[in-house]
Amino acid sequence: MKLSKILTLLAMAFFSENQAQNYLKYNVGNAHSHNDYMQEVPFWQAYYAGFGSIEADVFPVKGKLWVAHTEKELSACRTLENLYLDPISKQIKLNKGNVYPDLKKKLQLLIDVKQDYKTALSTLVTTLKKYPEITGNPGVRIVITGERPQPDDFKNYPDYLSFDGDPDKSYTDEQLKRVGMFSANLPELVKWNGKGIPRDEETDKIRKMVEKSHAREKPIRFYGAPDFPNAWVNLMDIGVDYINTDHIPDLKKFMNNIPRNFYKNTKEYSTYTPTYASDGTAKKVKNVILLIPDGTSLPQYYAAFTANKGKLNVFNMKATGLSNTNSYNAYVTDSAPGSTAFATGEKTKNTFVGVDHMGKALAQIPDIIAEKGLVSGLISTGDVTDATPADFYAHSDNRNSSETILKDFAASKTKILIGGPTSGLSQKNLQNFKQAKIDVYQDLESVRTINNRTLVIDPLASQRITNGRGNWLSEAFDFTLNHLKDNNKGFFMMVEASQTDGGGHSNNLEQLVTELLDFDHVVGKAMKFADENKETLVIVVGDHETGGLTLLDGSLKEGWVFGHFSTNDHTSIPSSVFAYGPNSKEFTGFFENTEIFKKILAAYGIR
Repeated sequence: MKLSKILTLLAMAFFSENQAQNYLKYNVGNAHSHNDYMQEVPFWQAYYAGFGSIEADVFPVKGKLWVAHTEKELSACRTLENLYLDPISKQIKLNKGNVYPDLKKKLQLLIDVKQDYKTALSTLVTTLKKYPEITGNPGVRIVITGERPQPDDFKNYPDYLSFDGDPDKSYTDEQLKRVGMFSANLPELVKWNGKGIPRDEETDKIRKMVEKSHAREKPIRFYGAPDFPNAWVNLMDIGVDYINTDHIPDLKKFMNNIPRNFYKNTKEYSTYTPTYASDGTAKKVKNVILLIPDGTSLPQYYAAFTANKGKLNVFNMKATGLSNTNSYNAYVTDSAPGSTAFATGEKTKNTFVGVDHMGKALAQIPDIIAEKGLVSGLISTGDVTDATPADFYAHSDNRNSSETILKDFAASKTKILIGGPTSGLSQKNLQNFKQAKIDVYQDLESVRTINNRTLVIDPLASQRITNGRGNWLSEAFDFTLNHLKDNNKGFFMMVEASQTDGGGHSNNLEQLVTELLDFDHVVGKAMKFADENKETLVIVVGDHETGGLTLLDGSLKEGWVFGHFSTNDHTSIPSSVFAYGPNSKEFTGFFENTEIFKKILAAYGIR
């Protein structure tokens, strides 16, 4: 094999290995405001976005440089000085010698000469004599593109001017010193329109041009490139240094959110191998385990699946469906009516907990099955009065009324409630619990045996996985299961992963994925118990989707994923449903979220 071929293969292997970290190298300093003068607010919009490169087209007119795309748009009031040089000078003086307040940030001013470069550059040099704070500033680089001198003539211009290079040209070492960057016309190189990924041969063409520029220790940009997120991702993937855009706010948000939209897993785990012995059988069950990863649907699951290198317990469930999440009064639900549907079989208004749309209390699963001798346990990695757990034991028209909600636990038939701290734990409620013979514990570790109904409010529950929660959710599941499974009549357990929803609200992919992977361990435990018990139905369903997550890139082999959020709130995307054990086939297809309740009771043989 030729040495060049070996080096190419090594380079490709190195790139693949480092592809996951490639995104994290990008920020708004890699953003280039293409034809910036056409923005509503030239210079300032890109500057305040923190862009690293700004472009202005110029024509030499009457001893000045006028800024415009074509001659018919020329105006004496739009000059390089008043649109760009004066603002840059002002910011340098304001920032005590730095173009940006951040000392590490630099600015490239790309001046595209549209005609008569000799006159234009002569005018530019004369003009810049008035701006020594710019020409002598290491944080500002002026690069000439468009009509420009041949490389042999670079030396005839002041050192503070650099020139845009042609990747296909040869340059001497001295000439290369004057090249500020390389630019290439992407549509002339490939036919890729930015959708999907480029064909292999097109990717190879782009990458070779990037590598050639980097071998010369110069950055590169492609003009004429598609200008939207998928295109940006692919260009970043290949290592393009400056991303062209006409959409400053969009690229700014995209670049700034990269650290929160990217996650690489470092704790891969093996999933449980189901037996499927009782899966899908048509028989009554004694036990139901309802697992609710708050704010999740298929994109969230697939992000976790990718991060765990193509493994997820929930994806080992064969019975899958979709739950319609609309509430009684809104196309987009919140958690309160979302889980009220599961707990009661009724759609209610947003913010309503365990009541119908008129505010009337509804019968919930724990109370309904208690009449048949079954017991219930509720677990949450959030506040014990959060909407999802509260939907199974409380009745309120305001999900934020923590004290009133927690008070209702005294009258509920739920045996065990475990979750995080709440402002609702008042002295009055503590007295109510004492009278109702409910044991209250301040952490899970302090509970040894359960003699009465039990409330555990553990500060560790509300911590994120990344903040040290550890195996709390799995331990809470094991603890609750061990105290419910001995009931001869059977049990109901609801487990909520609350902070998957928080990851969606905060547009934080790391939080979302780590919380969902932690939750998936519990899914595996529930499936294992179902196989051993043979009378247990396991259901996994989110109450709604949060964040409008889309997945832009990832690697099943390397365990990393790169996403993009469209909102910081809930969406109306249907929630994915997964089921395992007897009657699991009843959870296939598309159905209203209220059907979860009905299917659970049917599995018990109730109603």
